Amino acid sequence: MTETEHVFDASAYLEANPDVAKAIEEGRARSAWSHFVEWGFREHRTGVPNFVRRIVRTVMETPATPPPAKLISRVHGTPDASGFENVGKTVALDIYSAVNAHLELKAPLRILDFGCGCGRVLSYMKEIAPHAIFHASDIDEEAIDWCRGNYRGEVQSGRFIFTVNRDLPPLPFDRGYFDFVYGISVFTHLPEDLQLEWLGELNRITRPGGLLVISIASDILIRKHLTPENIRMLDGKGFYYFPYGGTDGLPTYYQAAWHTRAYVEKVWSKYFKIIEHTASGIAGHQDLVLCLKQ
Repeated sequence: MTETEHVFDASAYLEANPDVAKAIEEGRARSAWSHFVEWGFREHRTGVPNFVRRIVRTVMETPATPPPAKLISRVHGTPDASGFENVGKTVALDIYSAVNAHLELKAPLRILDFGCGCGRVLSYMKEIAPHAIFHASDIDEEAIDWCRGNYRGEVQSGRFIFTVNRDLPPLPFDRGYFDFVYGISVFTHLPEDLQLEWLGELNRITRPGGLLVISIASDILIRKHLTPENIRMLDGKGFYYFPYGGTDGLPTYYQAAWHTRAYVEKVWSKYFKIIEHTASGIAGHQDLVLCLKQ
């Protein structure tokens, strides 16, 4: 299969659908990819490889058992099961779009869902990487217990392996064990010292040539909520940790953490090569940082 047959080409989609290009220009649509995921595949829009179309349709039409309301709220912010499900699907597809051109997702990969919570993204990543073995870790023991019960079949087959991790590394994996790691809405909550510890650990357990997708808070979103003093602190260092009150059921250090793009490029590049930084690339809400372990 050639690259053009399995990779979404935004320019081809916009050329085939000039009304979408106009909607993006006018601010009514975020991007070509987000438009196709939200509306285009249902509208049978052209300009998309059939392979990509099948992946999007499969994920968007995959049912999932909703977790208990308190677990949904812990991850999603509200107990809205429908919104929780839709975000999980969108995030999985955004991850797919970012890594698909760099990694053969149909291969028998080892993948880590770091900070998996109650499986919001994992439910759909298994459709995107059908031959992968997924390890999923989180500090939330209650969420991990629910996942082990809900995904009993995948656990028994050895396809899903759940781990309760501690506040600090290490994780129980050998050096270079994983082909691909993703961590969504994890580094958006950790103080800087913990972030650096975990970046070092993710570096250790990812193989050379392996990929990582890590999300950070969107700059557009950040600046809507910060005071002028907060913004000065953020811009001065490039990182700002704000204790907003915490989340029920999670550690007290699990607060809000914000990064500038310059900080990520300077500090994270000590651990990984930054391949791509897509503003609002995770469900239109967080930035997507695509990293390579060299």
